[in-house]
Amino acid sequence: MTLLESIVALVILGLAAVGFLELFQRASVATRDTASWSRAVAVAELSMEQAILRVGSSRDTVDGMGRRIEIRPWANGLREIVVTVDVPPPAGASVVLHRLVTGR
Repeated sequence: MTLLESIVALVILGLAAVGFLELFQRASVATRDTASWSRAVAVAELSMEQAILRVGSSRDTVDGMGRRIEIRPWANGLREIVVTVDVPPPAGASVVLHRLVTGR
């Protein structure tokens, strides 16, 4: 095997290694984002249950995520509860839950 063949083999091996490292990095980012979304959905569901038990809108922070709860009157004695939880960066989006419940 010549020196040129060895260099070409090392370059090909290096490119393959870089490809695998990129794949592992993307998988790690996807896992972190999934964990953020799961936490945000859990906070939103908990906030929805708390809002059903009490009356009144609020805005605060839970587990580092902004949370807004709005309670609006709806037709025929119903109330609409809207819970919005801001997902922290890098996702930077919001989880919004809507539910109609009987008014009290």
